[in-house]
Amino acid sequence: MPSEWRWIDLGGTDGPTMVNVFVALAEPVGAGRSPPTVLVLHPSSPFANVGFHQQVEREIDLDYCRRNGIPVVRRAVGGGAILDGPWEQDYMVVVPQGAPGTDAGVSAFYERYLTPVRAALARFGVRAERSGVNDLAVDARKVSANGAMTLAGSWILAGDLLLDLDLGAMSRVLKVPDEKFRGKLAGGMAEWLTSVRAITGRLPDRAEVGRVLQEEFAASLGVAFAPGPLTDEESTALNELRSIRTTVAWTFQRDRAHPDLANAPPEGRAVKISNEAVLARIDRKAGKLVRVTLLHRRGRIQEVQFSGDFFTHPFDPSLAELEAELAGRPLAPEAVHPTIDAWVRRHRVQLLGASPDDLATALLDAGALRASPD
Repeated sequence: MPSEWRWIDLGGTDGPTMVNVFVALAEPVGAGRSPPTVLVLHPSSPFANVGFHQQVEREIDLDYCRRNGIPVVRRAVGGGAILDGPWEQDYMVVVPQGAPGTDAGVSAFYERYLTPVRAALARFGVRAERSGVNDLAVDARKVSANGAMTLAGSWILAGDLLLDLDLGAMSRVLKVPDEKFRGKLAGGMAEWLTSVRAITGRLPDRAEVGRVLQEEFAASLGVAFAPGPLTDEESTALNELRSIRTTVAWTFQRDRAHPDLANAPPEGRAVKISNEAVLARIDRKAGKLVRVTLLHRRGRIQEVQFSGDFFTHPFDPSLAELEAELAGRPLAPEAVHPTIDAWVRRHRVQLLGASPDDLATALLDAGALRASPD
């Protein structure tokens, strides 16, 4: 492992760059053509950022985003939908397999690479602790959100520091049942989010934040950093990803995956769509949220879709494959649990924020909902 790593400061970027640049670096870093790299960057303007396993139309107020010119992007990391904006400072770590912290599982990886982030926050007067597996919080209020993945021989951490907050804007882009609920959402955000400015009364200079992060990463990892740009290979890969992952097909992939489930009832309800077929939807709160939309007939699963803000590691084991394997099986624990467990074993999936039992239980709970006439 080289003792000199690369430090890239991209400054202000747009949403498609922010959610794809670490993907562009994964293969060159994993193959050793590029050194282990830490990037710092921030959104130049707000954009709605949707988790890999989420349905955009269930999470984002698309009409509001269109009226206000707010782009919507889907990232290749799990977690929940959020409005990213200039009030944050983002960092990304891309290291090859074998780098410190990559040999003991994803939780240990988070611990290794969030340690310098915690130290940087402490230097600004913010005493943050791990919250769950992937976040840093102060008195249960999140000040740093993070996601991890493995890809093309690399381990990746993508996270942010909330230097400030715009709770009004952040609550406005999320889809809610009504405007009364939106007010409650904004109030709830104030209870589970905080910022460096809110805690300390000071908004640190962005250059200072970058310098402190670099110093703490260097000290924690025992490496020196050399500034460097993206290589030609990485820039080409980034441009290709931007082209592909700004399409409707990519952004709305989970929304379009199951057309027959598009007219599902509200959460917690089931409706008869024929004498024998029932369409149901349910949300199950585990560590994270698991959403299930289910069409079943005569005690068998006809079609099912999972979505939510949970994480899978690796990031892209095919949920579509799991959904296809469940189709046609009895809507019963002895059929559902083994099918999900076999998918997890085959892909060596680690679920974060949910478990295989959470997926199975949510599916079975959806099937147990009493149906009303359509």
